[in-house]
Amino acid sequence: MNDLNLRVAVLKLCAHPKRFAELRDALVPLPNTWIAAPHDFVLQFAAAKSSAEQVQVVKDVFYGEQEQDLGDVARFLADLLLASPLKHAVRNQLTKLFSDNALAKQNATPHRRHSKEHLLEALQQSLGEMASSLAVITPPVSHERTNDVFVSANACLQNFPFGREALGKQVHRFAPLLTNALERYWADICDPTLELSPTRRNELYLYVQNALRFLVSLLAEWSDQLRHHQLFEDQRFPGTANAVAQKVARHEDTPWDVRSIAGLLIGHLARFSGTFKAYVEDCSRPKAEQDVPVQMAALLVLRPVDYAENAARALAILKTIVAVSEQKSTVTNLLVFLSKHLFIYSKSLGEMHAHLPDDQKLLYQRILAQLQVFALQNISSDTDSVRHMSSALLHQVLQHAQAAGQEELFQVVYRQFENRAAYLNASCMALEQLVAVAGVSKSIENCPSLFGAIFPRHLGSMMVSAHKTEPFAEWQSRWFGQLLAAIRVPEKRRQVIEELIAQAVQLEPTRLAQVLLPDARLPLSCKLAAILGVRQLSARRQNLLRGMKEEVEQALIGLDDHTRLLALRFLVETPRPSELLNADQMGAIELYVRHNANNPSAHLRQLGYGLLQKALKRVHFGLVEYRKSRTPASQEVLQFLIRLIRALAQNLFPSANYGRRWLSLRLLRDCLELSEMVGITFSELGIELPTEALMACLGDSYEHNKVLAAQLLERFQSHSLFKPDEMIELLLSLRPSDSATGAFQLQVYCKASQVQSELPTPAHGGTIHEPLTFRALQWCLQHLREGLRLAQLDLGEAAKLNPLYGLLFASRHLLQQLKLRELAKEPEWRQYIDELVTMCLAVSSVVLPVVSSASPEGHLPETCDQETDQPLTNVLDRQLSRAELLQVRTTPQMILLCAWRSSKEVCLILGELVQRAALEEEEEEQQQRRQGDFLLSRAQLEAIGEHFLQLLAETKHRGAFEQAYVGFTMLCRRFWHSESVRLNQLPGQWVDEAMAMVSGQEEWAGKGARLCATRRSAGMPFMLQALVCTELKLGTHATLYRCMHRLLEVCERRTAGAAGITARSHALNIMRALFRSSELAELVTEFMARGIQCALDGLLLAEEWAERNSATLLLAALIVRVFGVERARLETGELHVRNRMTGRIFFTRYPQLFDYFHAALQRESEQMDTADRGSENASGKRRQAVQLEAMLLMLSRLYPSSLEGAESTLNLSEFVPFLIRICHSHDLMTREMAALVVANFVTQEQALAEIRRIVVELKALQLRLKNPGAATKLNTNVLHGQLLLLLHLHRLVRWTRPSLTRMQLHTLAELAAPLLQHDACAFSALVEVMVAAMEDAVEPGLLDFQLLEQISAVYLLDHKEVQSRCRQLGISNRFHQIFGLHLHRLRGISQGIVLHIVEDLAEPIWALDELKVELWLYILLQRSRSEQHSLVSEQDIEHFEFSRDIRRYFETLSREQREEVGQELYESPAVRSSVLHMTKSSKNSCWSLQLAGRLAALQPLLRDPGLELNQLVQRCSEEHSIHQEAGLLLGLRRLIGESKILERKHWLPVLHYAQRLVHPGQPVYLRHQAAELCDLLARNHLRDQLGAGTTDVDIELVGRFTGLVLLLLHDDAEWVRHRAVQLVCCAGLRRRSAAEQEQEQAARAPLILPSALTPDFLDTMICELNLDDFNMVQRLVDIIAEPFTSTDAMELFDKQENNHYCERNHVLTELWDARGRAHPRARTPTLNGVSNK
Repeated sequence: MNDLNLRVAVLKLCAHPKRFAELRDALVPLPNTWIAAPHDFVLQFAAAKSSAEQVQVVKDVFYGEQEQDLGDVARFLADLLLASPLKHAVRNQLTKLFSDNALAKQNATPHRRHSKEHLLEALQQSLGEMASSLAVITPPVSHERTNDVFVSANACLQNFPFGREALGKQVHRFAPLLTNALERYWADICDPTLELSPTRRNELYLYVQNALRFLVSLLAEWSDQLRHHQLFEDQRFPGTANAVAQKVARHEDTPWDVRSIAGLLIGHLARFSGTFKAYVEDCSRPKAEQDVPVQMAALLVLRPVDYAENAARALAILKTIVAVSEQKSTVTNLLVFLSKHLFIYSKSLGEMHAHLPDDQKLLYQRILAQLQVFALQNISSDTDSVRHMSSALLHQVLQHAQAAGQEELFQVVYRQFENRAAYLNASCMALEQLVAVAGVSKSIENCPSLFGAIFPRHLGSMMVSAHKTEPFAEWQSRWFGQLLAAIRVPEKRRQVIEELIAQAVQLEPTRLAQVLLPDARLPLSCKLAAILGVRQLSARRQNLLRGMKEEVEQALIGLDDHTRLLALRFLVETPRPSELLNADQMGAIELYVRHNANNPSAHLRQLGYGLLQKALKRVHFGLVEYRKSRTPASQEVLQFLIRLIRALAQNLFPSANYGRRWLSLRLLRDCLELSEMVGITFSELGIELPTEALMACLGDSYEHNKVLAAQLLERFQSHSLFKPDEMIELLLSLRPSDSATGAFQLQVYCKASQVQSELPTPAHGGTIHEPLTFRALQWCLQHLREGLRLAQLDLGEAAKLNPLYGLLFASRHLLQQLKLRELAKEPEWRQYIDELVTMCLAVSSVVLPVVSSASPEGHLPETCDQETDQPLTNVLDRQLSRAELLQVRTTPQMILLCAWRSSKEVCLILGELVQRAALEEEEEEQQQRRQGDFLLSRAQLEAIGEHFLQLLAETKHRGAFEQAYVGFTMLCRRFWHSESVRLNQLPGQWVDEAMAMVSGQEEWAGKGARLCATRRSAGMPFMLQALVCTELKLGTHATLYRCMHRLLEVCERRTAGAAGITARSHALNIMRALFRSSELAELVTEFMARGIQCALDGLLLAEEWAERNSATLLLAALIVRVFGVERARLETGELHVRNRMTGRIFFTRYPQLFDYFHAALQRESEQMDTADRGSENASGKRRQAVQLEAMLLMLSRLYPSSLEGAESTLNLSEFVPFLIRICHSHDLMTREMAALVVANFVTQEQALAEIRRIVVELKALQLRLKNPGAATKLNTNVLHGQLLLLLHLHRLVRWTRPSLTRMQLHTLAELAAPLLQHDACAFSALVEVMVAAMEDAVEPGLLDFQLLEQISAVYLLDHKEVQSRCRQLGISNRFHQIFGLHLHRLRGISQGIVLHIVEDLAEPIWALDELKVELWLYILLQRSRSEQHSLVSEQDIEHFEFSRDIRRYFETLSREQREEVGQELYESPAVRSSVLHMTKSSKNSCWSLQLAGRLAALQPLLRDPGLELNQLVQRCSEEHSIHQEAGLLLGLRRLIGESKILERKHWLPVLHYAQRLVHPGQPVYLRHQAAELCDLLARNHLRDQLGAGTTDVDIELVGRFTGLVLLLLHDDAEWVRHRAVQLVCCAGLRRRSAAEQEQEQAARAPLILPSALTPDFLDTMICELNLDDFNMVQRLVDIIAEPFTSTDAMELFDKQENNHYCERNHVLTELWDARGRAHPRARTPTLNGVSNK
């Protein structure tokens, strides 16, 4: 009953959860009878200011010494209890007080204590007065008041013994009131003249449910007492109640919850009236579906003693119910109802068996069998609640069967499993329940196929149950052996099987580890997962590491991410964190850091860093031990730390990728902090801080890397090498990245104890706090003054020579490092802050005309070089000197960059100052500091506040007002939390002023004109968002509510005129910002329904596009807020399930939208039915269509809940009649969307009924069109809407009713020919419906010969006429050809299919080119993919993006048909001729690029493609479309693979072509194909070159190939790198040890990371050539290095834009190391020395 109480309380508060929470926290009003009472306890309660105070008052009144009469106190508390809302704190407390425990705790004198009799009497009187208040006839009490009384009284039955006892004394007064209330409720529901809204009707149904439930409770508890009061002398009580209950239970529109309670009331009334036997007899007769609630209730009200004479009737009722469930298996709400109530019924059968005579024991078994039938039928239902209830029902039935010794029910489950009579998931769920009852051994005995077919893919939990009962040897061979056999087979479920193995090892850790670990056939990840999952094996990790050392090291550099992390966990995790690292572990960790530091995956990087931090904790213990005793183990740890720091320092080389810098900087910081914590200096470590590398990191493009580098330099570098001239040059640069670098350099400079070059400003002896930082800030301020003077004279020149924002950023950055509270003590700092604020306001006034102009992007003020004709220069590519900048022409982009970035820095400086600095007003009020200890005065605060308001109101540039919002947020946050009253009131005043400007009040009309009417109101939404969101930290939401109500009123008021339009546009834009704000979260939920209504009304009623555009943006934001951020759609085009919601949840959250949508759709549907629409103009029609499409867009994201109609009448099916009529709209998009929504909302039964109706109407239309004498006026919109609806409904029901689908196809086939003459668009829709039905007809026998002949008539229509009519309307006739493909397939003649695809489509008809090329290519790609050594992979098929109809057609073909069609296409001369003809024609015709690309890929897949290698190689060097690359690659790979020897003249052109393909700017697919081409060359043709010897080797060939593979190994795409790794490992292009060679012979070659593979690969390619001449070695190295050393390569890889993985310097270093190993004369430069090579 608690869920009922919750729903009732929600209903009292408009069904809004937040309102419900507010109600429980709100004050409880005094009962009406006590409002004027003079008693002290009443006055105390009335004076309480919060619910907590009211609770305390109630306790004090109950326990305290009262001068008033105890009876009055008890009466007051009883009245207050019944008047309090459910779940309210006051009611909960009063419920506790009215109890024996509370009476026992009283401390008052005996004569002042409450007694149980007094309390019960008070409760009885209160309940009696409540009942009397409902007995008033005129005027009748409202339904709401009646419901509140019943709910409050019914709550006495819930964990309230005193209330239950008191209610029992007043039950005779409530029973007739309930009967009268039910009669009134039902009369209003059934009265059509009231025209109830859907939500009002739903409320009345809930009132009926509450009354029925209360009456059932009374009858179940006090039926004898009701008889003694002779309530039914006139038979009104049972008779009227029974009559209403009968109507409610059988009314199909009533929610199932209400119907089920009505059924229970009927049963209880029958027992109450003495007609129970006749009632059960009547229910046992066959009934209609609408009687199911009554019949189900008859089972539930049966008592165990009733089965002696009613067992046969109960079985008859149960059979009827199960039969209904079989007939209505698609009606989910019915199945939910039945499964829940049958499970409840099954729990009552335990005592039934004892009350049955022996001759009726068989009836008990048959009842259980019927319940089992229902459970097995629905145990795999798609609905969660049905599935879970059916599973629980089966478990209950099997328990009863086991207790009664009925083995037959168990055998049913066994047979179902063995015979595969049900789906696998259903069988597994049934078997799971059977195992829980009968045990594992019995299940295995009766299910011999368990292990072969099910385990370990399913039912892994049975293994744990078996371990408890089976001997270990038997359990190990049966269960663990199966897991080991399964893990050896690579499959997608390996991770699941690993979890099961770990679970098994946890059961038997010692014995299973001995079996698991020595097995070399098991993957290492399996062993590691088992070891890490079992704590008992932790102590053996050291021994395990020694035995698995090579495997672990191989895993640390392997390609599998999961295994790599498991290996690292195995190394660093230990049960004792103080355990020192051993040599093997330290070496393995170094190996991991060396080869995994450059991992581009942020997720893996974070996980790896977390594990490495655990290793550093163990290093810390080693260093502590080193400081104490310097044991050999601790000395090894120290040396490991030294090696690690050096390795990390080397990782910070130029061109290191982001991942390497990220990990290295953090680990370096941790290592240095660790050594500092222990007290080990750099001299003890014997290393130096990598100063140059860290200084270079200050120029990193990622700010957090700059921060880390600056922190390391500040902390561990005492002498700064930065020079002021270089820093100021960076700060004055136009490039924002340079100015950020200069600011971080200046930060390090200011923190250094010694500097190499002094600042060119005099020292200030008066400053105590941070003197060097003060000088640096004064230095920046000096340059700011110069820049400001130049900007005031010529902003264009200032944008080039001194753009201001760099100096402002440096000033802000340095201020962030200071404690501003400390600065207020020094006059020099106060003076500086004053000058800085003045400077910032002056800079803002200079740039404000730019960022507030109507077009900031094109604003160009007068400048001295405006008339120059110099070419435009991109000044952001590189840093330019002052002389070069003087020659550069000023552009609007340069001025805008200067303006908005300067505005940004100004706003952030002012915002941070207000947030962190001491304020004058606060210091004055606190009076704790001496006068003048503040940084910002009252006048400055006012100026800053007005500055922010002006910027947010007038700025047009988004970057500028977004940063102004950030600064304004800091200011508002400080003001909201300020202890100064004046400052605390300012945000509220600004809100009022902003609302006045937005709403267009006359007194604010002048200031409101400054607001930007375009650009989504520019900064105004950000202003309100800052004011609203910053108040949340105070715990209040008053500003939000005030703003939202005001904005909604502005939109709902619909004021006419331009001012009203502007006000509504601003309001809509502001609401959009508030709804999108993540800080407001659920606080805006209660306003979303009104917001959606305002947005939809704006689409319909807006007179200007500005308002309509704002409404559209608001609606889009609300859709995202309601349904979540848009996720990728499914392959079928459907929305992701995370972007959808059940109608039950949606309308529970926003109930008022149901009435709104209902009324709007009803209005639109009525207008669709109106024949004369000529009075409406085109603009009105379009606005109406836009609003309707928007509503349909929201409704399309809803789908019916499985509880649809169970507890509410707000069902999606209410919209269906209106949507069906909207399918006749004049707008195509509206018709399509409405048809889709209808298919989403209807059940299968409703869909079938609608299909029948449409088919009948289409048949009537066909007969009218067939009659040549009758003049038939065809409404094509209606017809097209019907066909669209038919299409979507068919996709819902498929071939569930074959006879109906056949009738549908027959009708459509008869209608096709006459419809083609009337409208080609409708004809296309008709054929698409037929294609959808034919696609699903994959089972044999669905279509007979006669129907196929009728369908064939559609394809026999004149193709030229179809093409001509489609071309007139701009429609492709592709649908007709797809229809023909399925028609030939359904005939079942393979040769006919082949002839149609091969011969018919090969005819040179231009209209078929795209279809036949796509079809042929898809079939041939699938054929080639199935071959043993295929040129085609799944990526090739995905690359061409085949349409769904082609893929679907191929799926419908049988395997034999696919093979036959593919082979015929491969060998067909007609197809070859057609392809060659189209290829030749494509050079002179205007073909689509997609078609040309598919045609180029199709030719190499034929038996005789007509291609020559010389021609293809020549094409490789020519310019051609990127769409043709795939075909060219397929041709090259086929011809090279077929030729045994590749001529040397072809090598270099092919390699040059492949190198062009691997450019990072190329698509990933082409780069992967280049890897495939290299693999083909390496396997078949490169081996001769590698073993040719010194005289015959082609240096350039080997060098080009090696450079190409290096590019692939360092590609940005992971799957390209992995393919390159496979190429190198499997083609024998790496050096291998003898153990690795044995491993490769035994299994496949191990795949390792590219960074670990590169040295071996280079050694193979350079060293194995045995070149003695150093010049030849150098030439080879230069050729290999060319892709990484050219100017384009340096710019490409160093910027890391298209390729974030490749590290140019690291590759070159590896290359020169390999050169050194090949020839000792060569010298290897350092990583830092190759940056500019």
